[in-house]
Amino acid sequence: MKRRFFVTGATGCIGGWVVKNLVESGDEVFALARSGRLDKLSLIMPVEEIAEIHIIKGDLTDAPLVQTCMAENGIEKIIHLAAMQIPFCSADPRLGARVNVEGTINVFEAAKKCGIRFLVYSSSTAVYGTKDEYSSPCLEHDDPLIPHSHYGVYKQANEWSAKVYYRVDGISSIGIRPYVVYGPLRDQGMSSTPTTAMKSAVKLERYEISYGGVFNFQYADDTAKAFINAASVNYIGADAYNLGGTPVDMKDVVHAIELAEPRAAGLITYLDGTLPFPPRASKVELEKVIGQMYETPLVEGVRASMEIFRKNAAPGK
Repeated sequence: MKRRFFVTGATGCIGGWVVKNLVESGDEVFALARSGRLDKLSLIMPVEEIAEIHIIKGDLTDAPLVQTCMAENGIEKIIHLAAMQIPFCSADPRLGARVNVEGTINVFEAAKKCGIRFLVYSSSTAVYGTKDEYSSPCLEHDDPLIPHSHYGVYKQANEWSAKVYYRVDGISSIGIRPYVVYGPLRDQGMSSTPTTAMKSAVKLERYEISYGGVFNFQYADDTAKAFINAASVNYIGADAYNLGGTPVDMKDVVHAIELAEPRAAGLITYLDGTLPFPPRASKVELEKVIGQMYETPLVEGVRASMEIFRKNAAPGK
């Protein structure tokens, strides 16, 4: 049966792929967008599918609007993804708190007032500390949260707020912590540079990725499906889980880029520094809740991403 989804962050990477999957499955999507436009999604969706999305122009910090969106449209499912990324939160912590923390509170409050008892939201690996603060190179979902950025602190606050909404108001939720998501529409955040490198390779331009080392790499489409699966389960409680992903070395990412575009061999390089977090995060606990997740092989995911970029590289696109 057709379900009614309210999606925030629909113009972002994960949100765009969530919307794409929902429309393709026949669900009805109500997307909150500040600009009132979803033209950006034409990178991954035909215009006729974008036209099926109900676009609500407005800001996540507008609490009455968020509640009205849910109440007037008979929303059944919520996938909350809108957020300001690390660089933007660092540049303007006040605005970052309004969007990331107050905005999340607005979603929970609207759900409570509309009688919606379950939602899914995006947290982040940024809630964790640096690799030298843990005894294992693989993060478990209940490892201590030791954020070192405003963004990580905001995401930790959201996880604790979710627990309060469950204990006090009976609203269940699943938080999902992605690590490094890649693919079309990934164009913001400190870990987005591997995707930028794929675009550069398509254009046969030189590019230096801003970090190296080993990390969990998650194809955007796989990530979106995990959020949709989470929104589809019968779940009671409030916890946050690591998305996991395929552990890769940056040299393998560069190799996959060169396989997809042999003419770019030697054009893509990367810095020696690594991401601050432990290199891996376990997905075991999340799969216990939402079922087994598919992980697109690295070479396949990079090739698919670059093919989309290639198709959209014509003048004017």
